[in-house]
Amino acid sequence: MADQQRKIVINLPRAPRPDETVGLNIITGPLPLGAEIRFRTAAGHFIGSAVPFGRTDPDKQLVFQLSLSGRDIDGSLLEIFADMLDAGSSLPRAPTEHELVSVTAWIVQK
Repeated sequence: MADQQRKIVINLPRAPRPDETVGLNIITGPLPLGAEIRFRTAAGHFIGSAVPFGRTDPDKQLVFQLSLSGRDIDGSLLEIFADMLDAGSSLPRAPTEHELVSVTAWIVQK
């Protein structure tokens, strides 16, 4: 399973409160049409996907934003897992460094 996922560990500035939201800024390289990078918490809860729409410039990075509830995070260490589905494939694989460039997070304060 480890070769089918990529583990991402982010140190938040503090533990979010249950009523707060944590935003995720995801930067990918160019993704082929029909590709999908899926994100889950360490507990397996689905966060969302990065899916390109239409043709993408092969020299441009794409930016996606997702969010999750503070109650889904235990402490200030955020661990999420990413897997990728290529168009027409039913078998997930770990996204490469060129496909999933970076994931950063911040706490949305109320």
